[in-house]
Amino acid sequence: MINARLSRIELFAFSCRPSFMHISEPYGCWYGVLKLTFGGQISYGNCILCAGDNAVDLIKWGSFLKEICHCTAEEATEYVRMHGQEWAPNQLNMIKTALDSMFIQNDQIRMKVGAGSERYRHQRTEQRIHSINTVKSHLNPTILFAESVSYYSLL
Repeated sequence: MINARLSRIELFAFSCRPSFMHISEPYGCWYGVLKLTFGGQISYGNCILCAGDNAVDLIKWGSFLKEICHCTAEEATEYVRMHGQEWAPNQLNMIKTALDSMFIQNDQIRMKVGAGSERYRHQRTEQRIHSINTVKSHLNPTILFAESVSYYSLL
């Protein structure tokens, strides 16, 4: 069980594919990286924020994250399970990936997070977690801040 409470939520936006992201996402999109810190442990999620040249308002886009401030990973996962259907699919996938990553890091059974009739997509989530966590060792604040064009911190 992860007993530490969420101590920091950070959201980074990139107007083009970041150098550390080697997944097969299309060019010409805005990308997002979510960084969750539970005590001394960090997990990441990522998604396409939007396509095209439209800028993203991270404060507005990330407002759904306020609801999990100061939660444990289990509490945040339960909140996502109960309210995830209210969010956009990219928001839901990003938070699921970050939370699942935290459980995998701690060798715990991944908690299934289904919204309504949507079934949990095991393989896709595993691939996304692997994608972001394989570059985790290369992610550091310097790279995230240097390449991002927008930043939002909730704690």
